[in-house]
Amino acid sequence: MGGIIRDNKGYISLGFALMVIGVLIGYVSADIIKHIASNLFRGIDRIARDIEHVQSPLYTFWVLFKNNLMAAVSMLGLGIFLFGIYPAFGLLVNGIILGFLLRVYANIGINPLKIFVLGILPHGIFELSAIILAASIGIKLGVIMYQWFLSLFVQERRKAASSRFSKLLRDLPVIVGAIVVMLFIAAIIESTVTPALIKSGMGGEQVKIIKNIISK
Repeated sequence: MGGIIRDNKGYISLGFALMVIGVLIGYVSADIIKHIASNLFRGIDRIARDIEHVQSPLYTFWVLFKNNLMAAVSMLGLGIFLFGIYPAFGLLVNGIILGFLLRVYANIGINPLKIFVLGILPHGIFELSAIILAASIGIKLGVIMYQWFLSLFVQERRKAASSRFSKLLRDLPVIVGAIVVMLFIAAIIESTVTPALIKSGMGGEQVKIIKNIISK
């Protein structure tokens, strides 16, 4: 896996940068994008209500794992059809949502760093890493397909483009396996450790505050 990371460090760095840019946009422009963010949170709110209704760590784990895995696979797979645009946009959107959440807390006097450390970082180390990796490889797939498409008109480039594509296909099982493992670990932490940290550190305020703000 280390060799794969080294081979794709440029794309992974790009993916990380897109996520950070999204966070900054979401944080700085929270008031402007509030209505858009409210629409995005409707789906998240439905999932949260289902989890709250069932009140089972196992069910919570499965819902989180399934949804995150679907998002990661979509970012990875759809990059090949849209020349990497979809995963790049997906990273920006995920970053904007995260930045928006942090700004919401800051606006009501809650330290966003505390929210990040207690409510995001424990599982986010694995989850965000998996999402960034998936999207980065999706971007690379899109770039390779674009290069292969151009090579149809320039014969000298066709062999190089085909070689890059073949190598990435050989690496894909390992990449997908790593993404699945990271999301599996993230879902375990998010369904068990994260709620306990939030409850002990904030008195259970997080979910209630978010619901009140995005429903306005």
